[in-house]
Amino acid sequence: MTTTGPRLAPLAAGEWDDVLTRVLESSPGGTDEPMHIFTTLGRADPELFRRWLGFGGALLAGSLPGRLRELVILRTAARFGGRYEWAQHIGLAEVQGVTPAELVAVSNDEDAVNMVDWAPIERATLRAVDETADVGAVSDGTWETLAEGLRESELIELLMLIGHYMMLTTVLGSLRIQLEPRAEALAESVPGGPAD
Repeated sequence: MTTTGPRLAPLAAGEWDDVLTRVLESSPGGTDEPMHIFTTLGRADPELFRRWLGFGGALLAGSLPGRLRELVILRTAARFGGRYEWAQHIGLAEVQGVTPAELVAVSNDEDAVNMVDWAPIERATLRAVDETADVGAVSDGTWETLAEGLRESELIELLMLIGHYMMLTTVLGSLRIQLEPRAEALAESVPGGPAD
């Protein structure tokens, strides 16, 4: 990926509408170090931006256990080169009980993932991300394991979570959205993960 700077500059404080201002006020960094994902995607059609916020927010507040959700987001970001989302979710994952060793594992190759003694449902969700990255779909064997531990609604939510963060990593990569200093420091604190 080329890192010659963002393709669209983040909106400056004087350009924020009420929706964007409220989002930033409740985000890490607040309005002092506004998150570039919001100040850049805030350039989209206001209705699209609002609906995307709702969809993303529904996934973050969904029915999947928080630890499982964050493992899936980190693995998806790692597999699809999403340094921005990977960095932003390190702290969220730690709050959900993801250990430093687990952060390193999900941020690296399959051998590193296999070195951790995951719960069966966690291993299956990480495998679901890898299979989606490798062949575009979850295998029957992985699906069977997932179906043993998740309700039907959670299975759909899991697939939407993977798909949403695949989308975000590609959109943010194409826009060349750059990490804020706070998030860059988090990214540098964990060995591995997506490169700049």
